[in-house]
Amino acid sequence: MKTIEYSTSEINASDVNVFTDMLAYVSEYIFKITRENGRVLLDIEDTKEDEVLDKIAQLRKTMELDEVKKGREVTTKVLVDKRSNVPLNTDNIFSKLVESGSVVKMTDGAYAYTGLFLQVYRYFCRKIDEFGKKHFNGIQEFEESVLYPVKEYETGHYFESFPHHIMFQTTMKSDAELLERFSKNGTNDSTIFSNDNMKRPENVVRHAACVPIYPMLKDAYIPADSPKYYLISGKCFRNEGANVYELARLNEFYMKEFVCIGTLEQTLDMIKSARALWEEWIDTFNLNCTIETANDSFFASNYKKLKIFQILGDSKQEFRVYIPDGDFFCAVSSSNVHRTHFTKTYNIHNDNSFCQSSCFAFGIERLSYALLSQKGVDIDKWDEATRKEIFG
Repeated sequence: MKTIEYSTSEINASDVNVFTDMLAYVSEYIFKITRENGRVLLDIEDTKEDEVLDKIAQLRKTMELDEVKKGREVTTKVLVDKRSNVPLNTDNIFSKLVESGSVVKMTDGAYAYTGLFLQVYRYFCRKIDEFGKKHFNGIQEFEESVLYPVKEYETGHYFESFPHHIMFQTTMKSDAELLERFSKNGTNDSTIFSNDNMKRPENVVRHAACVPIYPMLKDAYIPADSPKYYLISGKCFRNEGANVYELARLNEFYMKEFVCIGTLEQTLDMIKSARALWEEWIDTFNLNCTIETANDSFFASNYKKLKIFQILGDSKQEFRVYIPDGDFFCAVSSSNVHRTHFTKTYNIHNDNSFCQSSCFAFGIERLSYALLSQKGVDIDKWDEATRKEIFG
């Protein structure tokens, strides 16, 4: 293994975060990624440097936006800036949570929770549920299954935009000899996982909570004066590869989402209403944070089109909370305007046209981790407003 240095100084500022995120997926020979100002350090297979650099060059080529070439830089915008708020804590809380047993590692990017972390985790779940029921008339709750059909992911075009995040579920083929061999040898028999012995995956494990709502409403008629609201919860899964980091980047996490399906005005009103929850948390906890326009880490040929659409249309905004020990901002919640992307695919319509949709998503682990990062794990040192809000 060897470490190589790659400069990001020539990459458009608005693309640096996406570029470093995507490095985890460009080559199987990149084992570790360390970010520093103006560069990244990559631990790679020592005989594969040329191949790795070639893959990185391909990624760079994909991310060359026409707008940048023409001199019109596409950048994110800070809509709310609370970076002057001073956190109570600057120490690393992840190691303390692990040492106390409040967070227990199951495998890379997946944890069990108890103690203080679980108390904060449950507070955010409860708060989101109460807010949704209070503000969105007739909201319908769903606790979604983890498994979801591959065919629906294809219909929704998720593979086109997020192939790097997808995780599949499959099983061994029904064969007595194969099962007998596996029962005796387990995974020591490497042939068990060959194409001949494993079924073609029929399911994925969902990467976002709201995915099942749209096919559930296939061909539905939703009157223009009666928007549909949903509160959707469930475990989600994303392959974060080398990007897994403490509780900020996980392969398995819990997500809650508000979804609105109706007219464009109604979907935008939902987002405006839900933002009051961000503002409440900012004021109550005196958070060091920002609210910004944002773009996802789209992949391959869709990157240009989708990134420009998101940023220029302000279709995605993120609530980003400062992590003092790591000196970075963690996106803990986001709003997303889909317009007719899903409703057209599934023929969800009103009297005159296709409906539109929006969602407002919350990462429960990230919210809990970010709050504790700024408050610390010693409750006695918390401000009274935080103690009262979390514990009542």
